[in-house]
This record gives sequence, C-alpha cells and structure tokens, in this order.
Amino acid sequence: MLSDAIRAFRETFSPPFRRVMLISVGLTILVLLVFGAGLQWALAALPAFGPDFAGGWVDAILEFVARFLAVIVLVPLVHPVVSLVAGLFLENIAARVEAEDYPADPPGADQPFWQSMLTAIRFTLVLIVVNLLALPFYLLPGVNLVLFWVVNGYLLGREFFELVALRHLPPVEAQAMRKRHGLRIFIAGVIVALFTTVPILNLFAPLFGTAFMVHTYKSLVAQRSA
Repeated sequence: MLSDAIRAFRETFSPPFRRVMLISVGLTILVLLVFGAGLQWALAALPAFGPDFAGGWVDAILEFVARFLAVIVLVPLVHPVVSLVAGLFLENIAARVEAEDYPADPPGADQPFWQSMLTAIRFTLVLIVVNLLALPFYLLPGVNLVLFWVVNGYLLGREFFELVALRHLPPVEAQAMRKRHGLRIFIAGVIVALFTTVPILNLFAPLFGTAFMVHTYKSLVAQRSA
C-alpha cells in the first residue's frame, strides 16, 4: 500500500498530469477567493450597535468574534471546495493512470459529464455537512487531527474507491468490493486525509487520491485473480 501511495504521489506532479493539476488548483483558489470575499461582505453588512452603545466595545468584540468564526468555518471548507472543483477532472486522471500504468488491462469507462458533476456535488455536500457537524470537536487539542483523519479517511476512501471501481464494475459490485476490502480502503482513505492536512499539498489531494485508488483497485483485482 505504501508503494502505491508513493507511486501516486510521484504521478500527481508528473508532466502528464500538470495541466489538469494547474487548472484544478487555479479554479479552486478562485472559488475560495470568491467565497472569502462573500464572507467579508456579509460581515461588513452586519448591523452595528453604534459608538454610543457601551463605548463601542461591544461592536469591536462582535466583529472580532465574527471574523474569527468565519476563519474557523472556512478552514474545513477548503477541502470540500477542492474536491468539488477537482471532481470535474478526476475521470481524466483515472483514465491517464490506467492507460500509462496498466496498458494491458481493459480500459475503464468514463462516467457521463453530468453524472460526474452530480457525484462531485453530492460528495462535496456530504464533506461539508459532516465536517461542520464535527467542527466543535475539531477545536479540542489532541482530538481534532485524529478525528479529522478518521472521519475524512472513511469518506475519502469510500468516494475515491467507488469512483475508480465504477469505471469497471456495475454499482452493486463496486459497493460489494468496497465493503469486502473495507479496512484496506479505509486505511488508504486515511492516507489521503493525511495528505489533505499538509498546506499547499491539500490542493492536490483529490488528484493524489484518485491515482492512489487506481493502484489500490488494481492491486485488489490482481489479488483476487491470483
């Protein structure tokens, strides 16, 4: 598994993936900037008590707390936004890895564009809701990182593996295979979740996760055939 992760890491930054990587990261940064600007606009539009109310210190405290909470809320949303944008390109990444590393195997079938988009939106919403629900626990030192890795490891492992498996199997068989190898796929998902906690590298996490899961899927198929 570790060798598959290292292989996927190298491929994420290799020339064949560079164009997709740059487009994905560029769009992600743009979306985050727009979202951040929207938060700032919303904070500026909040009504003020006025300088005569308790000397104006209530307004100052409320503004500080609001901006602090805005940052706290924005941080967990970085990865869902990255996943949403990158989701438009993951089929392409999976196809490239399969073609370059497994040319003798039958190629996978790309999902229709709108189906891929709906899948990316659904997964993004799940990530947002689950991480917002876990947000209070993320503020607890010693618990936050472990909880983040466990929760997101499960979600990422499930989503990326099924994305790859559905290129080769009907939905029922893809889900059955994921459940059959649940522990290995969960550990692989945790590795991707670890990747998402590294600044800058987290922007490339969906590309790495997709390449990693292609290798994971191929390894499991090879084991079954042996």
